Amino acid sequence: MRAGVTILAVLGVMTGALLVTWHGVAAVGAALQLAGWSGLAAISLFHFAPLALCALAWRMLMRRPRAGAIDFVWFRWLRDTGGEMLGMVPAVGEVISIRAMVGRGTELSLAAASTVVDLTVEICAQLVFTLLGLGILLVQRPVDWLVRCASVGALVLAALVLGFALAQRLGLFHALERITLRLAATQGWSALGALAGLHQHIRGIYDDRGAVGRAMALHCLAWIVGIGEAGIALALMGVPVGIATLIVLESLTYALRSAAFFVPAAAGVQEGGYVLLGAALGIGPEFALALSLLKRGRELVLGLAALALWQWLEGRSLWRRRPLARRRKSIQRADR
Repeated sequence: MRAGVTILAVLGVMTGALLVTWHGVAAVGAALQLAGWSGLAAISLFHFAPLALCALAWRMLMRRPRAGAIDFVWFRWLRDTGGEMLGMVPAVGEVISIRAMVGRGTELSLAAASTVVDLTVEICAQLVFTLLGLGILLVQRPVDWLVRCASVGALVLAALVLGFALAQRLGLFHALERITLRLAATQGWSALGALAGLHQHIRGIYDDRGAVGRAMALHCLAWIVGIGEAGIALALMGVPVGIATLIVLESLTYALRSAAFFVPAAAGVQEGGYVLLGAALGIGPEFALALSLLKRGRELVLGLAALALWQWLEGRSLWRRRPLARRRKSIQRADR
């Protein structure tokens, strides 16, 4: 499985490189130069707007007491960083963010449950966003080939949403909870015992339909606000694009990314999607590729910053625990 993931990642990177070479390294470089470092900084800062909305949506699912809004921005930042920077390892972003939540005092099973529900709500919101883009496309060009391709992408995304929702409904996480508790009892893996109540927490979160509805609305808003990132980048490159076109471009590109979830970080998929959709929407391939590369640059900048901050926080926490561990050892020796 690891070999397959590695092969897909390598093929994706090669595809992206071939696209840049095919459409001209100089042309793509010139488009990037138009945006410049200030463009990268601008979209990196702007990215915190949809990220904060997603964080608030996640927090909305938690019952009181819960961590603060800034804490959830940090949890979400870590989750995205894990998926974008460490995509070779499945669900690593979710695991890192759950660990951060536990470090802030959240119960492990509740942290995991809220993550599962938030992922479900977010992908449902993405489906709404994709359907919005498809609807705009149907109005603008009802018989275009792009409509047929977009419809297939929407169906794949809908199947993913339905499958994930059914898995929870049929008790997938209840079964996983029983397995982990059995391992905790038979193998002595006591840490797994903290997952007790996972299924019950998931059901409890879904029972609060008002909170789930508000979280859904925030996630939908986050998808809409997120188009500003592409709008800023294209405007800086001298390619002003209308809101409707941006919605179509972003919604369908992210639908392609979701459909190709098995490719780490959607390497090559994102670049190909921007080129194909950009060409259909009147955006030159060099500008479409430059937009994709700017987004990759933003992922790298914010990802490295998050990983550095995470390591510093983990190191500080470990350093603080050392004196406590020494005291415990001293007490144990004295008791003996």
